Amino acid sequence: MKSFVLITGASSGIGLDSARLLIEQGYRVIGTVRREEDGVRARAILGEAFLPLRLDVSDSAGLPQAVRQVEQWVGADGLAALVNNAGIASPSGPLMLQPLEEIRGMFEVNLFGLLAVTQAFLPLLGARQDSTRPGRVINIGSVSGRVATPLTGCYAATKHALEAVSDALRVELGIYGIAVVVIEPGPICTPIWSKAQPDTRYVDSDYAGAMQALFGLLAHNGAKGAPVATVSRAVLKAIDAPRPKPRYPLNPMWYLAALLPTRLLDRLLAKRMALLRRPAR
Repeated sequence: MKSFVLITGASSGIGLDSARLLIEQGYRVIGTVRREEDGVRARAILGEAFLPLRLDVSDSAGLPQAVRQVEQWVGADGLAALVNNAGIASPSGPLMLQPLEEIRGMFEVNLFGLLAVTQAFLPLLGARQDSTRPGRVINIGSVSGRVATPLTGCYAATKHALEAVSDALRVELGIYGIAVVVIEPGPICTPIWSKAQPDTRYVDSDYAGAMQALFGLLAHNGAKGAPVATVSRAVLKAIDAPRPKPRYPLNPMWYLAALLPTRLLDRLLAKRMALLRRPAR
């Protein structure tokens, strides 16, 4: 058996499939789940090489116990990698109207929770001068970390922030030999899209039509998104490569957005999301 890998948000989608692929390649996977029954189900699917760890990444009070449990499992071997996958993509809404409490809540999971988990487990990844087996930090980002789609600006903001955090960590952790990698998928066919339900709060606002267009797009992404294995293979590559790339963009929009003039990109997004300015009456 190879070394241990810790994956957050391993009960479904990208986390579960990444665990499957890593176990097939001989790794032992510790996967965080929020509910005990999710851990039981994942272990039934993945087998004894999967160890469920009950942890909500936004629950800082539960982190010390989780670290102690992982220390017992991995012993002196430590962790080969931490895959920060747990995150939420909804609720959505126009930033002009979206409650700040919702925005803070998404940052709490997608950024602050991720950073708290990373800080807590870095010692097991070799963040010390006497370490001879440095691990890797793999952050699951998004094409939204490059392109902010209207009405999902809050989610995009968390992923833009993740890019900055990853850039800083990559240099800071270089003194220990710990590589930091960002995987940047586009829409992936996972249960995350089914959790994004139509939001009626904005039905009487100027954004009602745009919100309808947004949820039509989300439904399309859920049906036509790239296979989840696309991300799992990138995670495996980032762990196994002798010298991993800092970024693995998995959607052409990442490159296209860098080439298009900003105003043109704005117009394309506005048209797609029914946000074109109406003529004055």
